[in-house]
This record gives sequence, C-alpha cells and structure tokens, in this order.
Amino acid sequence: MHPRYTASLATLDYRLVVFASLLLSLWLISIDPLVNRDAIIYLRAADAYLEQGFAASQQLFGRPLLSICFTVVHQITGLSLLSAGLLLNSLFYALFCTSFVLTVATLGGDRRVQLLAALVVLSHPILNDHRSSIVRDPAYWAFLLLAFRELLLYARDPRWATRLRWCAWITLASLFRFEGVFFALLAPLSLLTLKQMPQRVKHCCYLLLPLLITATASVLTLLVLLPERLHLPAIERYIRGLTNLPAEFAAAAHSAGQAMLNSSAGEDAGIALIAALLAILLLNILRAITWPYVAVLLWGYHEKLLTRLRPDDARLLVAQLLISLGYLAAFTAINRFMLERYANQLGIFALLYLPFILNALWQADGRRHWKKIIVAALMVFMCLDSLHNSKHEKRFIRDARDWLVQHTPQDAQLLSNDKYLAYFSARAFNWPAANGHHFALEGMLEDTALLQQQDYLAMRVSAAELSQWGRFLQQHELQEIAVFEGGRHGSIRIVATPQLALPNPAASIPAPTLHTRGMNPQRERQ
Repeated sequence: MHPRYTASLATLDYRLVVFASLLLSLWLISIDPLVNRDAIIYLRAADAYLEQGFAASQQLFGRPLLSICFTVVHQITGLSLLSAGLLLNSLFYALFCTSFVLTVATLGGDRRVQLLAALVVLSHPILNDHRSSIVRDPAYWAFLLLAFRELLLYARDPRWATRLRWCAWITLASLFRFEGVFFALLAPLSLLTLKQMPQRVKHCCYLLLPLLITATASVLTLLVLLPERLHLPAIERYIRGLTNLPAEFAAAAHSAGQAMLNSSAGEDAGIALIAALLAILLLNILRAITWPYVAVLLWGYHEKLLTRLRPDDARLLVAQLLISLGYLAAFTAINRFMLERYANQLGIFALLYLPFILNALWQADGRRHWKKIIVAALMVFMCLDSLHNSKHEKRFIRDARDWLVQHTPQDAQLLSNDKYLAYFSARAFNWPAANGHHFALEGMLEDTALLQQQDYLAMRVSAAELSQWGRFLQQHELQEIAVFEGGRHGSIRIVATPQLALPNPAASIPAPTLHTRGMNPQRERQ
C-alpha cells in the first residue's frame, strides 16, 4: 500500500475543530434575531412530547427524533426548549465538522490536508447557514459521513465491528432524514465496483445483513407499540409520488407544453420539462457547493488533481455522489422543485475532494507562488462570507413579537401567517386552520369564519400583497394599530378586530399607528 494511505498519518487535534465549530455557532446565533420557520414544528412536537408523550409528538410531526432529543436536553439541563434545540444543533454541527475532517484523514489526507478540510467545512457559507436554526440536517450529515468512513475502512479490512458501526451510523442518519435509506440500501452495492477487495459479493451481503435485521426489528417494534397510530405522511407522500410519477409527469408535461410551446412543438413537451427540471437540479447543486468551490473543483479536474485518492476510495466516493444525485433527481421529478439545502448532501461529498486539490495548489513551486495567494484569498473570502449574513434584516419580526407580548392580553386569539409570531407570541392560535391555508395571506383573509374568531391579526405582507391587504382593511372597516417595516422582506401589520379581548382596548393599546423597523429588542422569552 502507498505510504500516504496508511493509518500512521499525523492527525489534526480534533478538539480544535470542535471548539472552532461551537464558537462559530455561538457567533451566528448571536447575530440572528429569529429562529428558522422549520424550528416551529420541532418546538411544537417537543411541546406535545412533554405534554402527551411520543404518540402525540409523532402525530404532529412524523419523525420527531430531533424534538425528543432536545426535549431530553431540556429536561436534563433546565434550558428552555429553544435554547436546548440550539445547543443540540451546535453539538451536531461540531460532530459534522469533525466527521468531515476525520473522513478526509481516512481518505489519506495528512495534517495539512486535514487543516484545509477544517477550513473548508468551517468556512462554507451554505453549510453554515443553519447554525442559528433547529434542523435535522447537521445530524444527518454527520452520521452519513461517519457511515461513509466506516465503508472506507470496511473495504480495506472487512470486520464485523466495522459492519456494525456502519449499520449504526447509517441507521441514525436514516432516522434523522429519510434520504439515508437510499444510502443504506445502495452504498453496500458500491463494494462490487472495487478491484482490491476479494470476495466482494460476500462482503456486500454481510454489510447488508445487520441492516436488514435492524430494519425488520424496528418495523415490528413500531407496529407492536403503535399499531394504529403510526403515521409517516412525508414518507407516504414520497412513495405515492414514485408510484404515480408516470401519470403526474405526463400531466405536468402537457400543462408545460401548453404554456411554453406552440401547438406544432407540443410533442416535445416532455423533453422540455425534463430539461427544465435538470436545469433546476444542476443550479441548486452548484449553489450548494458554491461557485468559488465549483471553480476550484473544475480546476483540480483539469489539472488531474482528483487522482490523489486511493483508487478504491475514489470509487466509493463516486458511488456516494451517484447515490446522492439519484435521490435528488427522483425528488426533483416527484416534487418538481429543488432547494440548495437538499443538495447539500451531494455538495458535502464533492467537497471531500477540495482539501486535496487546495493542498496540491499550495505545494506549487516557487515559480507558481500565485497559486498559494489564490488559496489563501479564497479561504479568507469564504470565512468572511460565513461570519456575515443578512439575517439581521428580519429583526422587525422579533420586534412585532415583542409588541404582541407587551400590548395584547395573554388569552387573546391571534391570527398570523408568520409561524414565528404564531408560536413565540404565546397567544391562542388555531394551528389546524392555519396549516389548512398553508399560512398563505390570501387564504386566511378569505376565510370569514376563521376571521370572526380572532381578536388580533398580525400579518406579514409583502410589497405585492399591499393592495390586497388595503382592500381587506377597507372592506371590513379595520385600522392598523402597529406596523413593523422590513424593507425587501415585507412588513408585519397588526390589526385589532371588533371582537377585542379587553373591554377598553384603548387602555392597553397605543392610539397612534406605529411605523418602525423595530423597537428595543428583548431577549427570547422561550
């Protein structure tokens, strides 16, 4: 075996990676005035778990593992659910960053390559965008990378301990995100492509065996414990989407053809739809990797710098990329949209090449010292991009929440199309009705029965919706009692309906209409 593939390579002190990751999370949480919208469903599932147990939490959100995890942290530490969720998210990010560097080391990266790997994963603006959020992604990424590392080790020395560790990591990844099932089923097949591993078919079956036993035992346990209450709507939707894909694709192609093509070109509607979906998929993948790193990867490919990995390791890494691409293509075909956040799993595997390419560029001889300058400038630029974001522009939503807490009765019935206001105002809120309207302004304003039940409306109105909002106020003879402007993010407009909770609302609500980008911010009460 080549010396650079041995296990004796010097390793980076991973405690530094953990410390840097936690410090970065603390900074990004401190400059973000809001928690993400997806966090609201996790917080509500945690509330349900505390009040009524697992079944209630699972009915509210089909995969409540993350909610249960930070509920346990809340119970142990006494932290609020929000703080416990952010703490757990930060810990998962630290595990993810460490797993990334550890995987690069397993691929043959020496101490400098590992340092570059740490810089890459800690400075990546898209991956770090969720550090101030409560999401399942960092846990999924961490366990997915740990599973891939065990696959690399298993290909070199197939032992039962390695099989069990791979099974454990990929199972945890699948519990956090359903996409892990694709890797669980397909990653073992990648062993069949290896050239230096004897008895590939036998070891592939051995790798699948503990996974199949674990999956069967888990399903039987759930069926016994929750025979009638187990409900996984997201997974059921994906399965229906796959089975109905031919018919739905034909309908979508027909509609797209009528909208885009002349009658004589209608027979090409299917091709046009495929091209459009592929363009969306490719664009989001490139955004997930980021354009500067895409340029570096292409540069490395052109300079033949991607061949520095052990051949079998390179095959396994390509297989992970293909599995990710296959899942993303299926998702795009079923849902006919794609987000860069979903493409991050493919981006992470692509980024594993990057430290090796950057190291090769850094080792350029004296006549090409400009390559070192480019590498250093790129790292500085990406770090600065990660440390700064525009999330502070949404402070007006938090200020609207503070106003509602201070100026409305605690038992007031509130209607809002903003999940943050709905949850953190701690006012009575009709979640089923709001979910039924998908938190859309138009649907809520047209639901007369729902409006009649409310004491206050706190609506987030975009610039395009201002005219509709104005007509609504005029039709119902209502007046705004507070407005919080958010520039390009719209505005929060608060209205008291005639059915006020207080007999004399003027005593608790300022008479003049308030137009502000934000009052004195207060610390999160949750």
